[in-house]
Amino acid sequence: MLIITLLVLVCYIYLGWKFPTIALVTSPFVAGSLTLFGVVDGNTAVVVIAPGIFIVTIIAVLLSKPEPGDEQWPHVFAKWILILFVFFLLSVTLGAAFGPLGVSGIVLVVIFFGLIIAYGLTSRLATDAYVISTIGSIMRQNLPLSMALESAAGGRADKRSRILNQIQKWLVQGYSLSESIKRGYPKCPGYAVAMIAAAERINQLPLAIQAIEADMVTQADERRKIRPVHPLYPVILMVFMFFMLMGVMTFVIPSYQTALMEMFEGPMLPAATRFLIGITSFAAFEFAWVTWPLLILLVIAIIPISIYIKFRPRRPHKPYLLSRIGDFVKWYLPVLHNFEKNYSLVQVVELLRLSLSAGCSVNDAIKNTLGLDVNNRFRKRLQRWLEKAERGDNIAAAIRESKLGSPLAWAFDEKVNQGNTLMILKTLESFYRSNYSYCVNLARFIMWPCLILLMGLIVGFVVYAIFSPSILIIEALSGKVLP
Repeated sequence: MLIITLLVLVCYIYLGWKFPTIALVTSPFVAGSLTLFGVVDGNTAVVVIAPGIFIVTIIAVLLSKPEPGDEQWPHVFAKWILILFVFFLLSVTLGAAFGPLGVSGIVLVVIFFGLIIAYGLTSRLATDAYVISTIGSIMRQNLPLSMALESAAGGRADKRSRILNQIQKWLVQGYSLSESIKRGYPKCPGYAVAMIAAAERINQLPLAIQAIEADMVTQADERRKIRPVHPLYPVILMVFMFFMLMGVMTFVIPSYQTALMEMFEGPMLPAATRFLIGITSFAAFEFAWVTWPLLILLVIAIIPISIYIKFRPRRPHKPYLLSRIGDFVKWYLPVLHNFEKNYSLVQVVELLRLSLSAGCSVNDAIKNTLGLDVNNRFRKRLQRWLEKAERGDNIAAAIRESKLGSPLAWAFDEKVNQGNTLMILKTLESFYRSNYSYCVNLARFIMWPCLILLMGLIVGFVVYAIFSPSILIIEALSGKVLP
């Protein structure tokens, strides 16, 4: 049995190197079956070695080099499986080795993986900007797109070159640029694909790609900036403090309470300490059947889903369920509503200007905006505007009735600025862009000081509640010292 297990292990090393798809799909079942046989046979060596078949297969898949035309999903799955396995192994090791202090180590491991995810997001933004800027530079030079993309790839085997080769392959087969990007680079942001698809219908691809390129470069540069305080810092601090507080309240404060009871013949803990004990007891013991399942659900479900949403591009033509839920929540929250509306107006005004510059009618320009990657609630307002425009209503009045904003209605008001719509739309585009950046910075400058003060108050209260019993003991002992 042991010899068979070792032979299977060697076989799967070869399969993972040469045939990663087959190896990744079949290795869990083979490893599980051999482990079960080892348990039934009582062979400890087989039980130990058999699970290693799956791990060795994952490593072999990651070390293999796929051909440009091969599927990439086995390598992506293998990478994430290995990351989760390492995370689980580190968590179990820290918990077993250090007990309650192991929770702090687990938090550090979570921070480490959070940094890896942040790096992945930044790298993806840089890749998006590179692909779009390459296509834009080719168009500005009036070169044949498919041939120029093949030349830009240059026969290299890195990730960016594979993306350019995939896009070029679909272009050669006769697909449009937007469809080729969808098929050759599925991770391309939805707003970029939607803008390119809309610009293709009005023959304004170079201008649209130039605008997309500028937005992507701005986003990539923004994520590279070193910020004094990371947005996840308050969350990490609160989680770390909660687990440390549970340890202190479970193992340290009861000793203080016992000492004070012996000194004063009754429970003499300060009110702040009693309040803190009540909170920790409520969360960790009395209602543990609620709090701990919620915490486990947060770790197992919510965090992976949020990471998945971050890496998954949106689908404007047929939004995902999670996208529709997220758009609904963001649209009706007080502060996020303004950001969603402003960001949507930036894209709508930009495409309206391009459509009207290309000679499209107002109705056709509005139809083009329905394919943009905007908030779903905002898209319904655009649809209402289109219905009123097709019915023959006044364009400016239809904008006001559809609640798309007075500035946009002003741009189409023929009584006020007849013939200046394009110039006003260009001004509005610049206004909405600068207003969005201004609101983001204003919210950051207002919220961060308030958040820092709130965290300072919480930390100060916890410190006072923890150390005030020791102050009572010191005062009690100092009164009993004889001269």
